[in-house]
Order: sequence, then C-alpha cells, then structure tokens
Amino acid sequence: MEPVSPLLTIEGLAAWYERDHPVLKDICLEIHSGEVVGLLGANGAGKTTLLQSICSVHRMMDCQRFLLNGKPSSPRSETFKRQRYLSLTEDTSFPTWNLSNFIRFIERVYRIPHDATRLDSLIRGFHFEGYRATAFSELSSGSRKKANLITAFYVPVPLLLLDEPVDFLDFMATEFLYDSIVAARAEGQSILLSSHIAESFTRCSSRIHVLKNGVLNGPFPTPGDPHDVASLIG
Repeated sequence: MEPVSPLLTIEGLAAWYERDHPVLKDICLEIHSGEVVGLLGANGAGKTTLLQSICSVHRMMDCQRFLLNGKPSSPRSETFKRQRYLSLTEDTSFPTWNLSNFIRFIERVYRIPHDATRLDSLIRGFHFEGYRATAFSELSSGSRKKANLITAFYVPVPLLLLDEPVDFLDFMATEFLYDSIVAARAEGQSILLSSHIAESFTRCSSRIHVLKNGVLNGPFPTPGDPHDVASLIG
C-alpha cells in the first residue's frame, strides 16, 4: 500500500513586511489528515503572520513548495481556499453584520447547504443563544470570539487554522472549544492551532512546532505536563 500524502506540505515559506527584513524564514510544515498540530511561540513571534500567509491573507510571502494532498497548489489557489478556514484571534471585519448574516455569507462562499442542527448545537455549546441577531460591533471580545469559532466549526473543511482561539473565552466556552477540537479530529478534520496557553496543546494536539526568531522548529511530541510545554520555547 502506498503511503498517504499529508493533507498539506509546506517547504521554504518566507514572509515579510519589509522585503529585506523577513519575519518568517524557510518555514517547513506538514499537516496530516485527522491531526491537531500545535503552533507555540511568544507574542510577536509571527504565529498570526504564518497562519495568514498559509491562507494568502498576508500577501508579502513566498513559498518554494506548497502541496495539497501531495499535489502542487498554492495559498492563492481557489481549490485550497475551499479546503481551509482561518479563524483569527481578533477579527473586526463585517462590523454591521450578525452571526445569522455571516453564516449565510459563508454558506454561499463555501457552497454548503444550511445545517440548522449543526449550527444550533454550536450556538448552544458556546452559549451564544441570545446574540444571533446582535451586530458584531456590539459584541464583547469574548462573544465576538465565540461567533468566529461557531463559524469555524460550522464549515466542513478539511483544514482549520485557529489563531489563539482561547483568548477572551470564559471557562465553559473554553471547555466546549477543546471538546470541539477533539471531535473534529475524530471526524478526520485537521487543525493547526496557535496558542500561548499550554493546556491548549496538552488537551488537543499530538505534535507541536515552536516559532522563534522567524524559524519554525520541531515538530516535538506534545508533552503530557503543561509545564513541559513552556520549556519548549527555551
């Protein structure tokens, strides 16, 4: 039996804000189907820039090799765009929209049918029942994050990229987030998870990459003890 290709293979990715001062250098990364990969780094290490570069949100980047299921692709490929969803740590887009508006928009973009059962389950899990019709600009940071995560887990894509998903969440929403990540992994979905919370990795990820000084190190097996996760940054 031939080995199964990774869902996503990245080799030689670089990104910058000023061309002569790259913030990411020669990034190499593999993500296999049905796994959660952690992305660990200090504030300002470039985690968000890396996630945005993978999704072509950050355009000042280059990549020597970008494979989707073993076949040549690119962050700007329409095929790849339909295979991934990025949830940013802070998102101020569509300020006058509410969750109901945004879900309808996402359904059109990703060409997916409305799934009321799935959506209602996520809304209950994140305790968002009273905010469906509230404009995003009127939501607290925690509720805005919940709206982002509800959308992320609603879209049935092979790859989720979650940027600091625990930020602003209360305890119950955090627990539901971890349960949702584990459930998504069990269903074969892949997740690239950036966080500065060690428990995010010990609860969810199988491997961790460490981003430091623009270089991605690893992967390392996820330690069982949260204290050992911090030691990976060194």
